[in-house]
Amino acid sequence: MIFDELCDAVVDLMPKIHALPFNRELANGSLPLEKFIHYLIQDAFYLEDFSKALTLTVSKLTQCQQIKRLIQLTNETTKVEREFHCTILQKHKLDTGITHKKSQSCLIYTNYLQSIANTAPVEEAVASLLPCFWVYQQVWQHLAMKKTANNPYQSWINLYSNPSFNIAVNSIITIANELGSTATARTKKSMITSFRHATQLEQYFWEETYIQATSATIRP
Repeated sequence: MIFDELCDAVVDLMPKIHALPFNRELANGSLPLEKFIHYLIQDAFYLEDFSKALTLTVSKLTQCQQIKRLIQLTNETTKVEREFHCTILQKHKLDTGITHKKSQSCLIYTNYLQSIANTAPVEEAVASLLPCFWVYQQVWQHLAMKKTANNPYQSWINLYSNPSFNIAVNSIITIANELGSTATARTKKSMITSFRHATQLEQYFWEETYIQATSATIRP
């Protein structure tokens, strides 16, 4: 199956992602709050454009079941994430005078996804979207195994390590495998390239978020 090949293509990247300071500190609860808030703000920007790329990809599918599954996936995942963003950001109010903009990593990542969704075959578009789900699943399952007592970020970890999210991830993996089963060798190669590049952009997103957290005032 194509998914096995996709995983093989990023076997060198996943240990690096697991070892990122953001993820390690999130796991043990020591991540500074301003870094987490900055991450949520950028993640909200990302999710808005990711949803557009996902919608464009849906429009390219021809199989009814695939269309139905991806639409359901779009609605469920974006709804849950946005609700969590709102809850946390309302709890920790930022100074109203601060204007937030997309970070460089967020801009590069979302531009890439939308470009692929607009111009590439649907097989490649699905492959480029898959890391957003699968990498999060892998990272948050890894974090869940390192559960720390009284971790202030445990609810965020639980969001991506629960069975319902696993169902969503398996759904898009199934679509990728179905598309890959009839794809040409050239298209499969493009799927692998896009999957790896999107995974690298996931890594870049976390790295930049940790380094360039805003200095916004956070109120408890």
